[in-house]
Order: sequence, then structure tokens, then C-alpha cells
Amino acid sequence: MYIGVDDTDSVKGMCTTYLATEIIKEFSELDLIGNPRLVRLNPNVPWKTRGNGAVSLRFGKGIGKPKIIGQIDGKDIKCYETGIGAKPTTEHFKRACQLVDKLAYFDDEKTNPGLILTHEKPSQKLYWQAVRYVVEKKPHLKTANPKFHKGWKNGRGLIGSISATAWRPRDSTYEIIAYREEKKWGKPRKIDTASVQKMDKSIKTTFNNYDYEEKHMAIMPSSPCPILFGIRGDIENDLHKVKDIVQSEKAARWIIFLTNQGSDDHIIPGSISSLEPFTSVKVWGTVTSSPKIIEGGHLIFQISNGKKTVDCTIYEPAKKFRWIGEKLLPGDVISVYGGVREEPFTINVEKLFVEKLASVSEKVANPMCNSCKKRMKSIGKNQGYRCAVCGKKASEEKAEFSVIKRKLKTGWYEPPVGSRRHLAKPLKRN
Repeated sequence: MYIGVDDTDSVKGMCTTYLATEIIKEFSELDLIGNPRLVRLNPNVPWKTRGNGAVSLRFGKGIGKPKIIGQIDGKDIKCYETGIGAKPTTEHFKRACQLVDKLAYFDDEKTNPGLILTHEKPSQKLYWQAVRYVVEKKPHLKTANPKFHKGWKNGRGLIGSISATAWRPRDSTYEIIAYREEKKWGKPRKIDTASVQKMDKSIKTTFNNYDYEEKHMAIMPSSPCPILFGIRGDIENDLHKVKDIVQSEKAARWIIFLTNQGSDDHIIPGSISSLEPFTSVKVWGTVTSSPKIIEGGHLIFQISNGKKTVDCTIYEPAKKFRWIGEKLLPGDVISVYGGVREEPFTINVEKLFVEKLASVSEKVANPMCNSCKKRMKSIGKNQGYRCAVCGKKASEEKAEFSVIKRKLKTGWYEPPVGSRRHLAKPLKRN
């Protein structure tokens, strides 16, 4: 039995992953097959609540030896790598719906929960559609055809519920999420910064933990949700170690999720000539204009494929990444990864690869008169030079030039930890 749920959270509170832990508690008579899954979908949809993450779980009869993946109310939570899925019943569906009724943040107009229970895993194409494009609920639901489903309010969360359940990992990571005691929800979190830095430096398989330049603790959310911290990594066993290093207020529960975070699954290889709003793309082009800072501190530059030109934007919160953008010059050849914004039409840059740097020269001296052995003087802008002694003339290109050493190198560049999207693949994972 697969259970998929989405869109139960809000910037004002709650978290769909917390609801997942409640589902695990509720269905404790069944075995959990595989880690619960946290699946991020298209980050560009305008109606997302926070990180556009949905959750999927599978229950049934486990086969083999279980592993510990969490703890709830002092009890170890285990899952099996493989198993035989249970068939969902009306009673299962009723119990799952009651949890959504109890915990979803219905007061937010953007919160529109969706829940599915199914014995058959939906087609993986439904995941790829939802992680890369804007999709409609009706055709998504019709294709999946889950045994049981329910949408609250406009039911948009059904898209995420189905898509999370349809995910077959091409690339995957893990995240250990620790949750706060309910009495502390909405209050300032207590996490020791030094211990987070120690964890970041000692557990090398984790990523996006701490921004040393901005002194920002990226593992700690800023919303009043139940999460204490979330730490991402490539190796599940390493995540068991981090909770013993990070010093914080007492966690009420913790779970290790399998995720598509840091995978670049949302990126569509494309062309500047065929960009669609609300998608995330990788495009190649040549810089055609010197970058400029606009109001708000955002940086804009243009790239072209020879047929069409598009603006690229690096926003002020990206800090040092924006300074990298400032060093680009016309003629540089780059690949840009980012989300296509509709208005103003631009690519919001997530990372970039500098393939080739333009050769740039600066004038160091006027031309030398071969007859008089003296430097000529400028006649005027773009009018060339004349020798003050004999009157001989020379064109602009006869001046002496020196190649400028660029402050930029070829290679990859990405924003600081605190400015990265959940799905963006950090260079550390390349």
C-alpha cells in the first residue's frame, strides 16, 4: 500500500514530513517498506506553500532484516528494504484522511491538501512531468487512477501526492529531519552553531549545512514549523552520526527520508530559443552585455545563442555569487542553470559553468612614430593618431595593447549554501 500526501503545510506552520511521521505511527500494525520519501517538485510553480515537497510511504509485510531509520516517542522506527505491499482498504483511507483533517494547515489559502492510497505505483512519467513542468490535476489523477483519493479545498495537493508516489530514483540523497516538542513550535530554536560547523567539517558526505561567509545555519528552518533541523547527505549511515554531533534542544522524534534533493531532476536541457516560463533549464550562450546592478542589488546580464537573447538574473541574497557574475564580460561563453521567470522574462540563475573566457585588452600606449621615434598624439575619439613632429598619421589599432588578466576562471560557480534550491545539485556532489 502506497500512501502519498502533499500540500498540508504553510509558511505559518505545519510540515508535510511531520504528517508522514504521524502516518507511520498510525499504521504501526503494518511494516514500513523502504524509507519514507520526501520528493521535491517543480520549484517554479507560483502557488507552492514552501519548498514544494510531497511525501510518499509504502506499507505491507517486510522481507529480510529491518534497519532503524528513526525514533518516535522513544520507540525505534524500522523499515525493510523489500516487502509485499498491503492492499489499501476503506478503513485505511478513513484513518489517513482523519490525520490530514487534524494536522493540515487549512487557514492558508495556498494550502490545498491531497491524499492518495494505492496498491499500484503510478507511472514514473507523472513524476517527471511534475518536477519539470506545470501540470493539471485532472489528467494527472486520471492517469494515476489511485484506489482511494481525496482533495481538500481545490485539491491541488493530489498532483504532489501522485507524483511523489510515482518517483523512481535516478539520483537520490537522504535527509535526517529532527522535530521539536510540540510545546516549542513557533518559538526560537536552540542549536549550537559550533557543533553544526563541527558536523559539517567531519561528516564529509553531508551538504548544504552551513554558510561560513554569511554565518548562516542552513539546517535550521526559519518558519514556525515542527522541524528542529534537517541535514542532507549521500550516505544514510553517516546521517545516524550527525545527531550525536549537533548540540540542540531535545528532539521529540527524528526520521531519515530518501529524497530527490540535490539531484537537478528539475533541470531541462534546452535552448534560449525555446524557453518556457515556470520551467528550470540548462542553456548555453555567449555573454552579450556587461553585467549591471539594478535597484535592489540584483545583477542582470544577457546571453545569446546567435539567434535569440535572454536576460539572466542573480539576486542580491546570493551575495558572492552575484560578485562572480559581475566579472563576466561580453564574449564569455557560459552554460546557465536556472528557473525561467514569466514577468519580467528572465532566467533566475541557480549555478553557471564558464566554458570560455573572452580575451580582453587595454591600451597601454599611443603608437610610436617610426620616423621621429616619439609617441603620437590622439586626434580625437576614434579618429586615430598624429605625430606632433612630422604629421604622420596612424589608425586606432596601431596603438599598443596588453591582454588583461581576468579575475574569473573557467569552471563551475554556485550560490552560497543559504541561497540554493532544494533540487539544485551542489558542486560538492558532481
